Amino acid sequence: MLAGTKRPPTHRRIAVSFLNELKRQTAALQPVETADPEARERNARLAQGACRVTRDYWKELCDHLNVLKPPSTARYLIDGRNPLAGLRCVNFRLVPASRRSPAGEETFESVMLSWHAASGQRMRIEKDFPTEIDRVRAALRQAGIQSHESPVRSGSTGRPLGVAFEFTADVTVSIRLVPLPETGRVRLFFANLDQLERVEAEFPAVAMRPRQLDEIGRWIVGQPHRVLEYANEVRRYGA
Repeated sequence: MLAGTKRPPTHRRIAVSFLNELKRQTAALQPVETADPEARERNARLAQGACRVTRDYWKELCDHLNVLKPPSTARYLIDGRNPLAGLRCVNFRLVPASRRSPAGEETFESVMLSWHAASGQRMRIEKDFPTEIDRVRAALRQAGIQSHESPVRSGSTGRPLGVAFEFTADVTVSIRLVPLPETGRVRLFFANLDQLERVEAEFPAVAMRPRQLDEIGRWIVGQPHRVLEYANEVRRYGA
C-alpha cells in the first residue's frame, strides 16, 4: 500500500461481504425465473414429459411385479438389532396426481409408485429406556407401520418397566417423482428401498427415459444399480 493511503475500515469490508451473503441466500430461496418464454415453455414440457414416461413405465412395471412378488433384499431394523426377515415385495400400486385443463391437457403434480415389503408376521418388541422407546416409535413411523403400544409392568409389584410394541411386519416403500417445470428437471423421493431411510435426488427431466427407469427397477428388486450416480442435490434422512 502506498504511503499516505488510508486502509478502508475493516467493518465496511465485513458489512459488504455479509450483504452479499444475504443476497446469495435470498436468491437460493426464490424460484428460478427464465426470461425467455420459449425456454420456460420448453422446461415445463420436458418436466411434464418425464412424468408421462415414468407413469407409463411404472404402470407396466406394476403388472409384472405384482405377479412375480420378488423377495425384499432391504435390511429393516426397527429396534436396532433384529432385522425384519422373510419379506416379499407385494401390492405394487401406481398413484399419479394430475389434473386436466378444459382443453383436455393433462398436467402432473406428481407420480408415485408404492408397495409393501411384507411378511404378514406379528412382532412384539419391548423397550424400557425412553431413548430406545422414542427410537422404535420413529422407526415404525418411517416404516409406515401402525403399532399397538401397551405398558410392561412387573408381575410382582405392578411397577411400570417399559413399553411393548406389537405390529405386523409390513413396511411401506415408495418412489415419488415431482416435476420442476421452471428448471426442466424432476425431483425423486425414495422411501425405504434399502433400509428405513428417505433419499431425495434431482435429475434432468430428459434423464427419465427407459434406461434410467430400468436402473430404478433394479433398485426396487435389490439388484445392483446406478440410479444416483449422476444425480444432483442428493439428501438422505434416516429414521
